[in-house]
Amino acid sequence: MNKPIRFAGTLMACSALSLSTGACAKRQAPPTRPPSTVQTLPATRMDVPIVLDTFGMTDEGASVDIIPQVSGVLAQTFITDGAVVTNGQPLFQIDPSDYTMRVQQAEGLVAANRAALELSRITLTRNEPLLEKKLISSEGFDMLRTQRDAAAAQLQMSEAALDQARLNLARCTVTSPMAGICSKRYLDNGNLAAAGLSKLTNIRSYDPLFVEFSLPEQHVPLLRQALAGGEVRLKVQPRSETNSYSGSLEFIDNAVNSLAGTILLRGRIPNADLKLWARQFVTVTVVAGQVSDAVMVPEGAIQFGKRGTHVFTVSKENLTELRPVKTGIRYNNLIQIVEGVAPQDKVVVLGQLMLFPGAPVKEAGPAAPPASTGKPGVK
Repeated sequence: MNKPIRFAGTLMACSALSLSTGACAKRQAPPTRPPSTVQTLPATRMDVPIVLDTFGMTDEGASVDIIPQVSGVLAQTFITDGAVVTNGQPLFQIDPSDYTMRVQQAEGLVAANRAALELSRITLTRNEPLLEKKLISSEGFDMLRTQRDAAAAQLQMSEAALDQARLNLARCTVTSPMAGICSKRYLDNGNLAAAGLSKLTNIRSYDPLFVEFSLPEQHVPLLRQALAGGEVRLKVQPRSETNSYSGSLEFIDNAVNSLAGTILLRGRIPNADLKLWARQFVTVTVVAGQVSDAVMVPEGAIQFGKRGTHVFTVSKENLTELRPVKTGIRYNNLIQIVEGVAPQDKVVVLGQLMLFPGAPVKEAGPAAPPASTGKPGVK
């Protein structure tokens, strides 16, 4: 009975071994991964302007509130609301009647004091021979000389009062201190205008116009170096327009805003045709220099991972390599590679999703050069 059982167990073991051997014989190596399809562009060496983009607000060249320097009834207004005026143009007329009479009074006082001085001089001259002959005391002669000096001082005071009266009369005609554009009028004819208090209108000078804006504080050394080297050009573009207007940077504030980490700057924009207006929000583009022989790649080539910023390059064997890079300025959809890529290295710009170091790739076709947006910027 035991022999058949052993024989059966032996048959079962042999059958299992035979099946296992057949399974191993049928096992095959895993299929080779097909190359990933990518698009590449060579890194290019070029001279690239350093362009800083930000937002700002236009500001008038000067703003003056027109306030009379003499009091009186506002008799005439020579301008309309929003008028364009020139330097020295009459704007308002305050009733000059009182000031005309004050001028006449001052003129009469000057005439009287001039006559008194002349009499004192004649008297002093006539008494000089008497003093030599000792027919008049020294004290009496000193009194006559003092009277002459007092008359001269009185004449000087009256002449100053006359000048003041004439100045006040001239101030009855309020003129524009500069060329510019008027605001609305704040006082109608017939109202009493108080000297130093009543605001009649406001004038803003729009040529040139200023633009104020801020940039991150890390750009301060670059901007200072650019200003030291000459004129720094800038352009502004109002939000509601497609036209841009050229100007120059003229001012960097003397301190950084510690709360925002920015520096205040001001540019000067010629505005003879009055196309720009004060208090407009504008896009500001500052050209702060140029980087020579910069290595540039399309922005789409830049990837971000655990190892930081990197790009994929393709070797002559069509294998990828992960290159950690250090980036610089941006310009027209291109970005500078400061470290990590050499000129003419083939950089993957499309198809990076399934790539890894050493992955085989094939070229889908030449990638189109990146289109210029017309809005360059910096990192």
